[in-house]
Amino acid sequence: MTDKVRDHYEVLNVALDANQATIKKAHRKLALKFHPDKNAGDETAAETFRLVQQAYECLSDTAERKWYDEHREAILRGWSANGDSSDIDILFDVVPYMYAGCYSGYEDDEDGFFSVYQNVFSKIYEGEMDGWTSEGNIDNMPFSDIPTDFGSKTTEWNQVGDFYTAWESFTSCLAFAWADKYDTKDADHRRMRRAMEDENRKARRNAKRKYNDDVAALVHFIKRRDPRVRLHRQKLEEERATKLKADKVEAQRKKEIKQQAKEEWRQQAEERMAQAEAEDRAAGRIRLADLEDDYDYGYGKGKRGKKKNRGRQVIEDSSSNDGDETGDDSENSKNNAENFVCGSEIKDELLEELGVDNNADFLDSEADSYSEEEEEPDVWRCEVCRKDFKSAGQMENHMKSKKHKEKLKKQKSITK
Repeated sequence: MTDKVRDHYEVLNVALDANQATIKKAHRKLALKFHPDKNAGDETAAETFRLVQQAYECLSDTAERKWYDEHREAILRGWSANGDSSDIDILFDVVPYMYAGCYSGYEDDEDGFFSVYQNVFSKIYEGEMDGWTSEGNIDNMPFSDIPTDFGSKTTEWNQVGDFYTAWESFTSCLAFAWADKYDTKDADHRRMRRAMEDENRKARRNAKRKYNDDVAALVHFIKRRDPRVRLHRQKLEEERATKLKADKVEAQRKKEIKQQAKEEWRQQAEERMAQAEAEDRAAGRIRLADLEDDYDYGYGKGKRGKKKNRGRQVIEDSSSNDGDETGDDSENSKNNAENFVCGSEIKDELLEELGVDNNADFLDSEADSYSEEEEEPDVWRCEVCRKDFKSAGQMENHMKSKKHKEKLKKQKSITK
């Protein structure tokens, strides 16, 4: 273990309350200055660069920095952070090994990362076994099957992963009776003895929790620096990136297949329609969709059901049958029939051309019957209220309304 211990804040030349941005900026500046590529062959620069990296790794992690701040004085003073626990031979003091200066490099040599922490975990396990036995327990110790082989640089990840999984859930099995504050034998009465026992239980719980936290912090510290963990994470990232790329390629392939199937279906549908049309033409069948339909079904010009237009057509037909057979005469007859609807003078001229008696009774009866029964307006309008209605029923209901009667009465009073 390196004898010289340097403060991380001192290495980075930052204050104790420095924020992450300041720490990152200081690390970048020093790393560029003492980087081995810029100082080839300079061992002092290489050592300084290593200390800078160690300090940044510790202070850039929130949990590790918090633990370091809590134990900083103990680390710099000489590694004792458990108070009087240094006098306890059973427990192994893990605090000195949460400092990156306790090992040199990540090789398998005696002072390397793997050899140092192999010894640490073995000492922790031995302390638990000795404490369990010294407390008079005859049963097997809990966590007796916990692995102690930290492995080497070439250890497979399955073994490394199982090791960290077991130690991350470590809990000491010792009673921590040495943490008692009072000797219950000195109690004067039962109430005092119970109070002493309560305080001792609290002290034991606190000491045990502190030791468990120290071991958990040690495992976190080691795992964060273990090159095998970094290599495994890098491998997982590469596998994840490869899988993501493969998923994108597969999604694109499925999209192209779907688009191709859609195009093939469209082409087949067009071919089937063309074939069906050809078969219909060969068989002499005509589709309704191929016909030019000038008839308007009530949404455009020439609304269906206009009896007024049908009445005109009756007159046109009668004029075309009884008049001249030439195209010009038929056209003149049609124009005269339209003029008949417009006024009585044009009606008389039309009747004279058709050779029909203007005084004929049947014509008057037909005209009356046509005007009353056949001819229906497009819109029924109330001139009194200045409103339009679409049917005779609406017009009739309106004429029975109170508002219409009031306006009609008012209109009559004005005209008198």
